[in-house]
Amino acid sequence: MSPSDVSRTLETISQKLTPNTNLVHPPKKAQDAQLTATIADLHVHPTIEALLHILNHDLESAHFLVRHMQAPPAVEGMLLHGVLHRAEGDFNNARAWISDVADACEGYQPKHKEDGQKLDAEVAKQVGSNSSISSSLIEFVYGDDEPKSLIDAVEQFRGKKKSERTDDEEGIEKRIRGEAEKVLAWCKNKFGDGVWEDATKAWVKNSEEISKISGDMVSGGKGHREF
Repeated sequence: MSPSDVSRTLETISQKLTPNTNLVHPPKKAQDAQLTATIADLHVHPTIEALLHILNHDLESAHFLVRHMQAPPAVEGMLLHGVLHRAEGDFNNARAWISDVADACEGYQPKHKEDGQKLDAEVAKQVGSNSSISSSLIEFVYGDDEPKSLIDAVEQFRGKKKSERTDDEEGIEKRIRGEAEKVLAWCKNKFGDGVWEDATKAWVKNSEEISKISGDMVSGGKGHREF
């Protein structure tokens, strides 16, 4: 598949899946099971691939990918890890991931902002690098909104009886779709929408430092996070 074909196919898939998401509810099956292989065969940047799988309600395929991007500088994969856990209904983990992304976007090691522990300069540079976008990932995706507010909205919606949900569903789903569109736009700008022959170049290596960061990540004061 030529680069232009990949770009067009990516656009076609995202336009097909985004308007039909129903992620305010826990996904029970893929929107289109046949798209799983098609998405993987695009060989786009793994963050973009993970996002497409989430939009397709294929959380298992997305989870495989984001597990390789769970520490800075892979803030895009970390953010999608939060989106994934929100869709699953694991809201404490979702909040923890979004908080970690926010820390990293401000130049701090996740969970160590209060200690003043900064990211390595080269890692911080990679976190913030996006050629024509001056804001951070968090600012670009959520604007003036509190990033965790969407998690709160989904959790509150699912906690209500069906008779109490009224018109909440449509509004929350619109926000979820807007979030996805912003993440896709950010990733296409930063990584391009062409083929990545070697996806492992996007992985965060399990170095001693990364393993320590991952080990330090906890959720809701209940012990180590379940990735």
